[in-house]
Amino acid sequence: MKRACRVAITALAATLACACPGSGGTRAGGGSSSGSNAGDAAQLCEGIRPKVEQLYRAEAEAKEPKRVAEAVADNTTMVMNDCAKAPARVAPCVNAASSVAELERQCLVPLDDEGTEGEELKR
Repeated sequence: MKRACRVAITALAATLACACPGSGGTRAGGGSSSGSNAGDAAQLCEGIRPKVEQLYRAEAEAKEPKRVAEAVADNTTMVMNDCAKAPARVAPCVNAASSVAELERQCLVPLDDEGTEGEELKR
């Protein structure tokens, strides 16, 4: 229950931050809202990329110094894929995370024993 509440509060905070005037960008009128939402989602996910890369770089330098670039690229791609599926949930969660362990435990789709998104693939 704690985790669900934390996620709901984070999502609400992100929604309110995006809805406030002067929060960064201005929108021109016209066009369909679905295109705008897709753009907002992509922008949310791209906004977390530097933090994701920073967290995974620090971890890779400590644990896998011979393959830092590969580890950062692979793990960043994983996070960005999850963010693309649920940007309103993942982006604020990543912004609040202070470690890779926290990011993976609280923000991402859990992996099964085989390292795949088992439940996601069963649907």
